[in-house]
Amino acid sequence: MTPADALPDLPGIDKADGLRRMMNKPELYERILRDVHTRTIDVPKAIRAALAQGDFTTAERQAHTTKGLAGTIGALDLQSAAAALEKELHGSAMPSPDVFAQFEQALRTVIEGIAAGFGIKSGS
Repeated sequence: MTPADALPDLPGIDKADGLRRMMNKPELYERILRDVHTRTIDVPKAIRAALAQGDFTTAERQAHTTKGLAGTIGALDLQSAAAALEKELHGSAMPSPDVFAQFEQALRTVIEGIAAGFGIKSGS
């Protein structure tokens, strides 16, 4: 059995890639996944709030941080979607609805997968 087999199914996440980044330590990887869940669950709301205030710097930073976290855990679609959002926000421009929707969907897939895989209840 490989370390990846010991982990639950995680939609949107390449477990083998994420585990490799965690030196094939499933316990560490699980801890990081849970942390990513906590840190990113409200990112779309935070980005919307920043944009509503015209704070493109904060919105871009949120997208950038999410991009890095996604790469760390092997969530390659989310990493790509966050990069596209970050790029649009970089010029202090409102992101296109399609780019934001793609980011939100990719993040939702990862967040819901982590929650389901590790039994994380909503609001915890």
